[in-house]
Amino acid sequence: MSTTLIIFTVLAIGAAAYFFLIASKRIKDTDGDMVADVVEEKLEELQKEFKKRAKNVKAELADVKKVAKELVDQVEDVAEAAKGKKRAGRKPVAKKPVAKKPAVKKTTAKKKPTSPKKPANKK
Repeated sequence: MSTTLIIFTVLAIGAAAYFFLIASKRIKDTDGDMVADVVEEKLEELQKEFKKRAKNVKAELADVKKVAKELVDQVEDVAEAAKGKKRAGRKPVAKKPVAKKPAVKKTTAKKKPTSPKKPANKK
């Protein structure tokens, strides 16, 4: 119980100091709502950031929902394929034959055949 009393006493002293500083104009409060202007500005910044993040999360969740739906469809197709049914999904794209470049013949200089040298007979 004494711990609770100490906590409430510290909070009461802090609140009294805060209200005294606002009343004596040491903490700026232009609109007179007993909330410091610095705190109000920070809350507005946080609110804008929160809205921006919420919008981004909503867009990402929409993407995830769309992909999850496609995944379920694909899983159903796999199950049907395992049962032996024909493929119902997208057909594979026919591969186009690659155009071959005409072969360039390399011309090499013909070497003259060399006749074997006969050893000179010394007599």
